[in-house]
Amino acid sequence: MHVTQKTSAHDLPGSPAANLERLGRNIRAARKLRALSMQDLAARTMTTRETIRRLENGHPGVSLGVLAHVLWVLQLDDQLGGMASLESDPVGRAMAVSRLPRRVATEVSDDLDF
Repeated sequence: MHVTQKTSAHDLPGSPAANLERLGRNIRAARKLRALSMQDLAARTMTTRETIRRLENGHPGVSLGVLAHVLWVLQLDDQLGGMASLESDPVGRAMAVSRLPRRVATEVSDDLDF
């Protein structure tokens, strides 16, 4: 019997982990600027104070739904939908351009009417 080992939620590569921590710090600052306690934010987002603490600490196990709801309550959700957009994906665009044909075949017509 093959047992798949489940990795911990903390087993993220350095860059994504650092980005989540930065996002958490930004959310904490936004909450404090709005004079909201963790408990206030938890109540408004129908979650727990512990979940807000985990989000603000950059824990990767917090659901996207909670993140979206917190950003909405803080009125910071307008950028959420564009996070992985084509406009912000230089690697995807470069890959698409590399697949473009080098030449485009054109049809030659016998009767060249200019």
